[in-house]
Amino acid sequence: MPTGSGDGWADDYERGRPGWPPEVVETPGLPSTATVLDLGAGTGKLTRLLTSRFDRVVAVEPAEPMRRLLETLCPEAEPLYGTGQDIPLGDASVDAIFAAQAFHWFDDERAVIEIGRVLRLRGAVVLMWNLPAGPWEPSTAAAEELLLSGGPNPSDVNYDPLDLGKGVRYASDTWALSDSFEQLQALRLPNPQTVDRDGLVAYYASMGWLADLPDAERLPLLDGVRSLLRAPSYRRLWDTHVHWTRLAGEPSG
Repeated sequence: MPTGSGDGWADDYERGRPGWPPEVVETPGLPSTATVLDLGAGTGKLTRLLTSRFDRVVAVEPAEPMRRLLETLCPEAEPLYGTGQDIPLGDASVDAIFAAQAFHWFDDERAVIEIGRVLRLRGAVVLMWNLPAGPWEPSTAAAEELLLSGGPNPSDVNYDPLDLGKGVRYASDTWALSDSFEQLQALRLPNPQTVDRDGLVAYYASMGWLADLPDAERLPLLDGVRSLLRAPSYRRLWDTHVHWTRLAGEPSG
């Protein structure tokens, strides 16, 4: 969890971050009887869609404050502590693994081995990210200019300080998925988001660099942002980028 906002970051994340278009849960074409895993589930934004579609949903999340909020908002899921490199499930125990705005945190050989271990034969992996497809409307330029004045120089970091922080590893497509998986397939889905003023402040507060600032720096900066946001609501269109594949091989029998 961020060192500045600490446990409160989970609330900012839940209130400010965009959710997911319902169509993402249909991507692998699984029956409702399937067992699926939301890996790096956060506060359960995707988990809630999965529980509306599948009979059994396991949500693995390492951060206790995020997992606690997930338990409250999505009691139908089975929340567990774990990471991409250490999934607390048995071999061949799930039909699909979903990772929403998370795979870039555990894109390494150990995690890919773990993913392959817990998937059943021909099991699916569905990876997704929200990327901005346009600016906030009405304009938030003044508020973002203020934020950038207190944040990292965009030329010094490998991410947009006011975006969701996926980093260059998403853009490069150099993931560690092995030959055990089929070739990735891709699609994009429109994903509009509307928030009130406090929701937009929460979105900004969920940026990792800002959440790491101590209260004495972070809170006045957010107060300044709030004072520059005059509209009652703000809208943004996101593109949800979905990449998915299956374990290679044919089922026996």
